[in-house]
Amino acid sequence: MKNFLFQLAYGIKSVPRKHQRFLKHLQDKGFVRENNGNYCLQKGFVIGSVDISRNHRVFFCPIGDTQHKDWILHKPPTFIAQNDIILCKIIRLKGHQKAQFITTLYTPNNQIICYLKQIKGTICAIDLKNPQHKPITLKASKKSLQALPRFCVLSIDANSKEICEVLGPLEDPLIDEKISLALYGRKREFSPASLLWAQSFGKQVDPKMYPERKDLSALPFCTIDPDDAKDHDDAIYYDSSRSCLYVAIADVSEYVSIESSIDIDARKRGFSVYLPHKSYPMLPPNLSENICSLKQGCIRLAFVWKMRLHRRHHKVLETSLFPALICNHQNISYSDVDKLLKGENIPINTQVKQSILDFLPIARALRTKRLKKGYEFFNDELKLELNTEGLLQKVNITYPGPSHTIIEEAMLLANKLSAELLSAHLGTQGIYRIHDSPSKERIQELLFELRSLGFITPDSRDLHHCIQAIQKQAKKKNMQKQVDKMIIKAQSQASYASYNIGHFGLGFEAYSHFTSPIRRYGDLIAHRLLKEIIKDSPESKKTLSYLAASLSASCALINEQEKQSTKIELDFKDRKYARWAAQNIGTKIQGVIIDTNYPPLIHALDGIMGARVFAESIDMDIDKLDCVQVEITDADIATARIYGKITKRL
Repeated sequence: MKNFLFQLAYGIKSVPRKHQRFLKHLQDKGFVRENNGNYCLQKGFVIGSVDISRNHRVFFCPIGDTQHKDWILHKPPTFIAQNDIILCKIIRLKGHQKAQFITTLYTPNNQIICYLKQIKGTICAIDLKNPQHKPITLKASKKSLQALPRFCVLSIDANSKEICEVLGPLEDPLIDEKISLALYGRKREFSPASLLWAQSFGKQVDPKMYPERKDLSALPFCTIDPDDAKDHDDAIYYDSSRSCLYVAIADVSEYVSIESSIDIDARKRGFSVYLPHKSYPMLPPNLSENICSLKQGCIRLAFVWKMRLHRRHHKVLETSLFPALICNHQNISYSDVDKLLKGENIPINTQVKQSILDFLPIARALRTKRLKKGYEFFNDELKLELNTEGLLQKVNITYPGPSHTIIEEAMLLANKLSAELLSAHLGTQGIYRIHDSPSKERIQELLFELRSLGFITPDSRDLHHCIQAIQKQAKKKNMQKQVDKMIIKAQSQASYASYNIGHFGLGFEAYSHFTSPIRRYGDLIAHRLLKEIIKDSPESKKTLSYLAASLSASCALINEQEKQSTKIELDFKDRKYARWAAQNIGTKIQGVIIDTNYPPLIHALDGIMGARVFAESIDMDIDKLDCVQVEITDADIATARIYGKITKRL
């Protein structure tokens, strides 16, 4: 149903039999019209998903409209739930466009995640997402509820109010990942059929089974990844004698055929979810961590971009894309490569070492050239370290080094070339990662706010120069991270689309995602399209036409899944921060004001770096980006909120 609604949002010709009665109902209501065999929404009606923020504001996210900010839903009904697919009518009230609820079309997860609480002697359920809602009376005996742990977290049926699953006690830190996944409808397990199909591929690749593939196993490819990486999507090799860069990407599409059980599971997930202590992959473990992963010393199937670069200005002169067999000669961590580039000794294959050292100056030159049109933002990474009990032990902060530049520039080239090939052969169709330039209104709002904070803002007609000048000032004021976040917030969000408008942030005319098919479904779609393009046969043209027909709906679905995956990761972190705060009431930490609207929001700069603290009472004037000392006064484990009192300005 969900996929059908996403297709209907764009217009659909072929309607599956199981959805024909539902479509007829929408036609009878006047919501859908038929035009030359194509079924589409009547003018003014929009299909979209529901997003409920932490402060309980209900947003309507139109499907496929990546250029418009989400609408606040006008007078939302009380029964509406997170991720519901609804039909709205766009109306104008007091000069502003608003989304007016018409009807719910689909409820993807008809379950509520709640916890038990005794109120006036009666055990009720409190909705974790909407604790302000009326307590829920469960369809269960008093005796059975009393047998459950205190503050037990449950999944209940939204209609019958029967208990579907007991997740465990809220007081247990090890329950947090179950809560975060359940709140956003992410399944923890793969289907038995999917697991069985994944196991059928075995543990090793037999090169004899792929005689048509180019054998590049002798080339000293390497993977450069975080220390704890399990899935290795990409490998690189630079041949300085020929000025050729090879970017080899795991050939997932060889194993995940369209509409197979693995494909259905992967499409439902859209992305891998990464938590501090473990990951929930998009693909079953035998694919994501073994047969697809470019493991050291193993022959693997790869989809390879080979590009010859100009020796002086590094322009791409010649390219080819082909399936191949490769061997990862060494897996190295980012930190070890950075040590190597500082002149330290690390255990490393001689040929791999030479490849890395030869490509580094080229990567730096490519980056310098790219930043003449594109943008660079402060990019530290916070990693939460948990103990065996699931409690936050410390927050580690890492900054990108030269090793990241090597991988980033190689991957950007491969993604850019993939987008250009899609555009050249599919014209207005394809799968792209788009990022529109910010509107004049948003830029003017940003500049006004920055001027009020003491920044000198240049002429915005040259936006690139203007933003770079602001970033230089922010660096001098030691406010780079906060100002970069303001600049990013003023822009539209990057998203997937079946049409190309370029990528403003990177400064590219065309850009796609090609390099991470193990963890992103959009990359897998791109691989399928590109494989048919390079086959260039009558049969491949038919397959391309078939794949292209569903691209708009696929992109809309992936955009929604990307948001959900991000929310799972953020929710989990918030829960770990909240548990730390609950054990450290009275502790004073430093933070920066990131929102002055009531209640003011503080971003923690030490102790629990990255946590958000809501200021309860304020006895002084504060401005955005002010550094303050805040005392932790309370923490709500259920809602994952931390409360504090500003004690002084720093």
